[in-house]
Amino acid sequence: MSIPIQVITIKIKLLNSSTILAQATVILFNCWEEHGWKILKSDRIHPVFQEEIWIQAPSYHRFGKWHEIVFINDRPLYDKVQEKIYDAYHLTKTKNDGLKSIKKYDKTPQ
Repeated sequence: MSIPIQVITIKIKLLNSSTILAQATVILFNCWEEHGWKILKSDRIHPVFQEEIWIQAPSYHRFGKWHEIVFINDRPLYDKVQEKIYDAYHLTKTKNDGLKSIKKYDKTPQ
């Protein structure tokens, strides 16, 4: 059994950090939320998104290594989840950048 990608939604919270660009929450069936997904800056180009980012599933650090907490055994589904996270991040970032530029150039009297 596989979860259809259509029942998965993503919430993005942009961060003002030098390493962590955003946090993502993966929501399944509008009732199960997986917090802790991260969109991080990377020094390598992502092979699919062609941007210097890295998407990390919720994980913990122990003995010098990162261990993922969320496991998706279906690799194509995992790739689709990462793509959906990236799309949501890109859309949120674009909207946020647009709002910043509107506020910067909005000189209407208050």
